[in-house]
Amino acid sequence: MELVERIGKALRAAGMEDLPTGTSESLSAYGMDSLMMVLSVAALEKEFSIRISGRDFSEAAFQNLASLAFWLRKLGAS
Repeated sequence: MELVERIGKALRAAGMEDLPTGTSESLSAYGMDSLMMVLSVAALEKEFSIRISGRDFSEAAFQNLASLAFWLRKLGAS
């Protein structure tokens, strides 16, 4: 499964009902807020079997699917 598809799976598991069709669309337009970011981190950790520390957390990573994929790759997700 492609990285972006797995991110979408995790975001849906965290409670996002709708997801952007393009990787550059703003996630905030689809309901991404600070609470959803926290819930998403837990779902992303589970999906990718990684640990995301508070020090690694980046609000900027949640701008769109492309920035989220870049951030996760940097954290070791594949």
